Amino acid sequence: MPDSKLLKTLSKSSMDVYDELGGLNFDEKDFQIALGYELSKKKIEYLRETHIELYYKDIPIKLGAPDFYLNQEKPPLIIEIKLSSGLSNSNRQQLKMYLLSIRRNPKSVLKKIKNGILINFLKENPETYNPNESSKKKIQHKIEIEYFTLDKNDNLKLVYSNLLGEVQ
Repeated sequence: MPDSKLLKTLSKSSMDVYDELGGLNFDEKDFQIALGYELSKKKIEYLRETHIELYYKDIPIKLGAPDFYLNQEKPPLIIEIKLSSGLSNSNRQQLKMYLLSIRRNPKSVLKKIKNGILINFLKENPETYNPNESSKKKIQHKIEIEYFTLDKNDNLKLVYSNLLGEVQ
């Protein structure tokens, strides 16, 4: 089960980052650096962009780099940051690829990781300016958080989901 204190901290920190950077043409890397700053302020230890080998069956084929590795958390986990209109299956596939590759690496120091979090920051903030206000407004959220674990059959299992900061 995910640590509720960590999830509250990530939620608040993500909103702080979005309130400062959201809708201002920053890129994903900028959000990653800002979230790292917030985690450091909260004394949450992490490694950023730790390289891991990505596998085809049992052979490594290239390197990947999850945005954050939180090794002191119980259980340890990785976090992947996104900047788009919402989380997609391709984001979930990337997280799954990282978790599977960690599991397949026989000499990995990250071996115990089977949990991962996706955090999406809304790329275009509709509150910035909208001259053509329509009657059909799509509800969006500034932050979307999904917490997954890999089950024994190597499938992603969603254990927590949260939408923060509704915008229209």
